[in-house]
Amino acid sequence: MEGGSRKVCENKGINGGRAPGDGGAAGEAIVYCDFFMRAALAEAARALEEGEVPVGCVFVRVESSTITQAQLDTTSSANCATLEKLIVARGRNATNRECHSLAHAEFAAVDALMRNAVACAGESGDTGKSIPASLADYVLYVAVEPCIMCAAMLLYNQVKKVYFGCGNPRFGGNGTVLRVHMPCKAGENNGVSDSIAGYESCGGYRAEEAVALLQRFYSHENANAPPGKRKRKGVLRERSNC
Repeated sequence: MEGGSRKVCENKGINGGRAPGDGGAAGEAIVYCDFFMRAALAEAARALEEGEVPVGCVFVRVESSTITQAQLDTTSSANCATLEKLIVARGRNATNRECHSLAHAEFAAVDALMRNAVACAGESGDTGKSIPASLADYVLYVAVEPCIMCAAMLLYNQVKKVYFGCGNPRFGGNGTVLRVHMPCKAGENNGVSDSIAGYESCGGYRAEEAVALLQRFYSHENANAPPGKRKRKGVLRERSNC
């Protein structure tokens, strides 16, 4: 169901350090759902088709991740349709297409999340109260471990939890290179230290599939690279940009 990969979790304190799905106090348990990781990998595959580094992600609301495991294990088409509706935003790498170094999958998904929220608020005549001020109510599924920049963006926007596929040995911000997702001090304001709680991060879900997509990208010349930098890559470099 989960691709057979070894799971690595770094916990900021939720559920006493137990792995996802182990339970805990009411309202705290966030259960991994393989459907959402497969959706993130589908976005990564779309990025590959567009000549981008194959990284994709999806956001789901926290309450969507507390569905019972029995429901998650159901593979009926009706259940899949229900899970599909729980995805509130999608994103995929578009740094070449957008000619912008910030067009990483995670940023694209946050942008889509905000656009969707604004559109829904406008349709309902909402005054803006339904537009999220942070990512505290959302869980991110991403094919590759967030880079340091994206991990910091998720930290400062208070994402609830991150599930990722393969690690990012060059730029990983969720434990492979740096532990950006861990609690930290943001500085002092009027003599009072401000702290950031951090978020829980678990990796290794369908990692082989994420690596396979990256291998397909790096085994060919990158037509979108500047002429002087175009060359065939004979070895895997898991993620040159996120």
